[in-house]
Amino acid sequence: MLKIHQFVFSPVQENTYVLYDEDTREAAIIDPGCMVRSEEARLKAFIDEEALTPQLLLCTHQHFDHVWGAAYVLRTWPEITAYTDAPDFDLIPRPSEQLRSFAIPLHLEDVPRESYTLVGQDDRIRLGREELRVLFVPGHAPGHIAFYAEDSGILLSGDTLLQGTIGRTDLWCGDYDQLLSSIQAQYLPLPDETIVFSGHGEETTIGQERRHNPFLKGLS
Repeated sequence: MLKIHQFVFSPVQENTYVLYDEDTREAAIIDPGCMVRSEEARLKAFIDEEALTPQLLLCTHQHFDHVWGAAYVLRTWPEITAYTDAPDFDLIPRPSEQLRSFAIPLHLEDVPRESYTLVGQDDRIRLGREELRVLFVPGHAPGHIAFYAEDSGILLSGDTLLQGTIGRTDLWCGDYDQLLSSIQAQYLPLPDETIVFSGHGEETTIGQERRHNPFLKGLS
């Protein structure tokens, strides 16, 4: 069984997760948003205290707030394998350039495409004794993916589906209709009890969002 621990990092309140196998202690770091040394230290302290072995870096998309700490993770655990999807590298600015467009005068170290293993729809990634299935969910970002752990009933949705809402679509290559189509095709077939851990805000479930999320009304 997989367990999950949530951190909230940076002024934009981004959720970074550590997903780990209780028995093997193998871990995945998802969307590392740690932007300052104190946040990096919190992430490392939890991993050390829990005696975890980071095996995977999983990035749902390449918006700056979700990859701010990716370079730190790769330096700290050099044996880790990083996964993301390709379209964001082709279609949106590099994270450091995104920062400049928001007039944020801070340093962000870009991680090049070559540092990632690129994955797409229905690819499988093993973590401990369980597999994560990759779901392609564009709309918030053109290369957005999610990670679904069926046996543990966990969906890591990034910035696509959040508690009571959906991700914004006014950023680079965002597409509202495409995002709704992605959610309908990829998430709504999942069991109602699937726990959704999103990129911002509190956890929710597929069933809760199916019943109460105003953006999903009329979808099935």
